[in-house]
Amino acid sequence: MKNMKKMAKVVAVLLTLVMLLTACAGNKPATNADGEEQVTLRFSWWGGDARHEATLEAIALFEEKYPNIKIEAEYGGWQGHQEKVTTQMVGNTAPDVLQVNWNWLYIFSKDGNGFYDLSTLADINLDNYESAILDQTTINGKVNGLPVGIGGKVFYWNGSTYEKAGVEIPQTFDDLFAAAEVFQATLGNDYYPIDLDQYGAFLMLLYYLEQQTGKPFIVDNKVAYTEAQLVEALEYYNSMVEAGVTPSMESRGAAGNVPVDQTPSWIQGRYGGTYEWDSAIDKFQAALEGDQKIVTGDFLTGIGSHPSALAKVSMAYSINKNTKHPEAAAKFLNFLVSDKEASEILGTTRGIPANLAAKDTLQDLGLLSGLGYEGNVKVIDNLGVGISPYFEDAELQAFYRQVIEEYGYGQINAQQAAEKIITTVNRLVAELAK
Repeated sequence: MKNMKKMAKVVAVLLTLVMLLTACAGNKPATNADGEEQVTLRFSWWGGDARHEATLEAIALFEEKYPNIKIEAEYGGWQGHQEKVTTQMVGNTAPDVLQVNWNWLYIFSKDGNGFYDLSTLADINLDNYESAILDQTTINGKVNGLPVGIGGKVFYWNGSTYEKAGVEIPQTFDDLFAAAEVFQATLGNDYYPIDLDQYGAFLMLLYYLEQQTGKPFIVDNKVAYTEAQLVEALEYYNSMVEAGVTPSMESRGAAGNVPVDQTPSWIQGRYGGTYEWDSAIDKFQAALEGDQKIVTGDFLTGIGSHPSALAKVSMAYSINKNTKHPEAAAKFLNFLVSDKEASEILGTTRGIPANLAAKDTLQDLGLLSGLGYEGNVKVIDNLGVGISPYFEDAELQAFYRQVIEEYGYGQINAQQAAEKIITTVNRLVAELAK
């Protein structure tokens, strides 16, 4: 009996020692053969198959270069992705590195503290970004994301239609009005130098006012323009309609509620131009009948002296503020946006890169060309002040279209439209900024 008790004590001591050793071992991070800490990072993004395949290939290259860092990929389509990220952010289960829409920064990080401040991480090179672009992902002086790409509204023209009319591609607004006279005289009253749908017409108001005043539409979460300034811009748009520069809302409505590129007038070349996102222009070219060709135009001048290219960060990469491995996440992020081999692999699967090193790489490889790239270059060269992160809220976009339609159909006058724009936009932005 004594021997059994003695043996039991020995076993108990041994078990205690094993548990202590196991606990001690568990407190030490795993290392590889070179003594480097083994790290696993989660990375999430959305997109199509081409983006997925390229990103997975870039991840494999990163893991080869940094064998102590493993990347767990979490990816899928756009549908439901924001809801998924919202749930993760609220529940503190978000990945270490995230691809985010630009305006999400202001949803999840209103005070700049929702994501890791990238300016504090030595492995991230912020010098590869234009300051005006980086400003759009900086909140309260904290860099919440690296801009992945920049998208902008560009003047694109149907070169075939302008050639048919015998008119040079417009450089100024005066040129546009002069073109309207020639279009009507030589091609007919159903030909227009440019088409502006409801949203396009609203953006043209803002283009006019920013070129004139140097101020963006929304500043400090309020409309920056006076009623008088908005009235002037609305009346200028109306003068474009009356001169045949662009079709009226009633004329456009006859084609039905379809996207610009799908209207018969665009397809057949009766609309001579469009004010469109550089990333979307290829579908406009593809829609044209026959051998019609689109050309990239310059930003129209003649209203004021200020640059007024409407541009925004298309998406950004951010690091979770609660990541346990910020240095490793920084290495991975800087690799994605600027490594030469990664840049070649990723190409333009996320648009024209905002990172200057990546853009140089693609330029050297001859991978940057076409209407989208040409427009993007013009956007960067003519950047305006930028837009509010709340500008593209779905409810606001619906309102922009509604107010222009009401004005275009004569249901309200310019003064009423201006008052409505200021009152409604200020109210909706205040709600979003709470």
